[in-house]
Amino acid sequence: MTRVQRSSTTHFLSVFFFLIPPCVAVSQAQVLEEVIVTAERRAQSLRKTPISLINLSQESLQARNYRDLSDLRGAAPNLQLIPHPNAESTLLLFMRGVGNPDEQLTQDPSVGVYVDGIYLSRSQGLATEAASIERIEILRGPQGTLYGRNATGGAINLVTVAPDPSQLSISQTLRTGSRNLLRSQTAINVPLTERSAVRVGYVRSLENGAIENPGTGSSRYGDRDREALRVDLAWHAAESLSLRYSGDRGELHDTPAYLGAVPLGQSSLSRPDAGNPAVTGLQNNSLVSTGHQVTVEWAPVEGVTLRSLTARRKIVDEQYQDWHTGLQGPQPLLVTSAQGAQTQWSQELQLLGSSADERWQWIAGLYWLEEEIERDAQNAIPPADQTRRVFGRNIRNEARAAFGQVSYRPARWQEKLTVTAGLRWSEDRRKAALLRGLQVPIDGPLRLRPEPDFGDRRFSDVSPALTLEYDATDRIRFYGKVAEGYKSGGFNARASSAARFSQGFDDENVRSWEMGMKAESAEQRVRLDATLFRSDYRNIQLNVQSDPTDVVVSDVLNAGKATIDGLELELTTAITETLRLQFRYAWLDPRFNTIFDATGANVSDRYRFMGSPEHSLSVDLHWGLGRALGSALTLDASYSWQDDSVGNTTTDAGTYIIPGYGLASGRLKAVRAAGDGEIAFAVWAQNLTDENYYIAHFNGGTGRIVPTAIWGAPRSAGVELRYRFRR
Repeated sequence: MTRVQRSSTTHFLSVFFFLIPPCVAVSQAQVLEEVIVTAERRAQSLRKTPISLINLSQESLQARNYRDLSDLRGAAPNLQLIPHPNAESTLLLFMRGVGNPDEQLTQDPSVGVYVDGIYLSRSQGLATEAASIERIEILRGPQGTLYGRNATGGAINLVTVAPDPSQLSISQTLRTGSRNLLRSQTAINVPLTERSAVRVGYVRSLENGAIENPGTGSSRYGDRDREALRVDLAWHAAESLSLRYSGDRGELHDTPAYLGAVPLGQSSLSRPDAGNPAVTGLQNNSLVSTGHQVTVEWAPVEGVTLRSLTARRKIVDEQYQDWHTGLQGPQPLLVTSAQGAQTQWSQELQLLGSSADERWQWIAGLYWLEEEIERDAQNAIPPADQTRRVFGRNIRNEARAAFGQVSYRPARWQEKLTVTAGLRWSEDRRKAALLRGLQVPIDGPLRLRPEPDFGDRRFSDVSPALTLEYDATDRIRFYGKVAEGYKSGGFNARASSAARFSQGFDDENVRSWEMGMKAESAEQRVRLDATLFRSDYRNIQLNVQSDPTDVVVSDVLNAGKATIDGLELELTTAITETLRLQFRYAWLDPRFNTIFDATGANVSDRYRFMGSPEHSLSVDLHWGLGRALGSALTLDASYSWQDDSVGNTTTDAGTYIIPGYGLASGRLKAVRAAGDGEIAFAVWAQNLTDENYYIAHFNGGTGRIVPTAIWGAPRSAGVELRYRFRR
């Protein structure tokens, strides 16, 4: 297979070797803090968690001006976040090369996203604002045993701030900057009794897009207009019993991203200042998400905890996108619009325990999910004077699972060896009915097919995992791991026929072999995590030719098999008492072994792995600069870089390359005491060098080849003021 040409890696390798010497040569370094994560459903040290895991603390997120998941772009090597052309709030997530390039509601994503343990089943709305995030855990590699279906690439855990009965606190943050940015974030924590508290978080965010619309309708592309509200109530009814209710609501009224016609090649066309004046009636996208969650934890005896997570979530969204007005005349090539609603209910029961000597630890659980979806999608094609419509009705997904994982540290190995085995059984049922219609002329009467397309299928899977951990010393731990992940089958709303739609496609699987090391220096000043892995990717759901007599006809089939090799490194060092540096790097080598079309021919040379740069890195620096004018000064700086990557899966319409790019950001903050609180003032900047770069590159034509790109944000800068009161 022809590989994508990669850009030079010399500069980031030199960065790596430049950073290592100070880590071991400079004295008087502070001790690195212990990091606690819940990646394995229980609180434990990151150093003792046998997962290639990135933990982003609240401090790290604030330093990056975090607002939504799309702001993690570049923060975690081997994680790619690509906006869907129809709505930037719909994120296509790829981890270790595994992901889904589509947003169809009858297909599932490949990277699981969780909020406080609750699975978010759709890609729509993943980039909405969050009112109160405490930390984000990024788990790379298949997580099928504990996280279930659709975590074949990995999982992302968003952990929110819990109410605190011990103190009254109020925080108000105001941020302003380039492109009329205005963001207000409020957090109030009120103790109700000695054992209960309520916490309210609210965010209002406005920002102008970087590309003007000289036509009619919305004034700009890429405007942000968002708000989010979250209410948490916690009650520690007894030492052994706690309850937490969470309710959240988010609204988004952004304008669409600008889709620019660009040439093929490995150099980025400059970001335009304005679109085409022929655009008419550019509309905002709209999304409203609501959620309710109840978490109960009961410890009836020492060492045993029963946990219940119950949730109901709903998304209502409207999408609109103008595709290439003015490119080939005054009309757009395509106008897409869609309206839909998705509701999900889930229940999970977990039983966690450990023996008195802590040699045994276990978790067992049951999981249910039910999901209902409706969708009305329209593709207006002005050059053909027609509108194609698809009505999705009675789309219903049901999931059931039972899982268990047990760890044992045998005494004969002087408790240096830990053996962990896990197993998850999953069963999914997917039902869908689609009714298709055509309007000719473009706004004429709707002519529906006589009968809808029906699909009804069941899928089942058993995902095992086995991990061996060995403590070579008190500070060095090695682990080996074999894990599997399972992604449910489904249906293709763009199927070539009713029969093909009903047939659907089967589930796909990933089996990963990993060897890892987690090490810490004796002075606790340097930490190094390293993971080497190989993934066997089977039954890959791909769009391939499905009719031997017609090369134009293609469908989603389980046609592919691939091997993915990779390396992930994370180095953290406290260089001095006030200077901390973190370096992350990933190498990725995915390759399709076979992809069979309808004739049985291996066409793998025509396919590429999307969202898979060969090299990627990030560097974060936190530096305490001392005091000035009664304030403590700190500097946070970050740099991320990634190699060239591919923006589409096939070469049928050309190879679409997202050229490699690097982004630098910085934040200088001053904090001073003010009575029972503190005042913080910060000056920040993002994309300091005003890098011109793509975040998506694909064929945007309708029956023709039109290379299309979405640009990343230009340089922005501003100030932030925060007041925090505690008593």
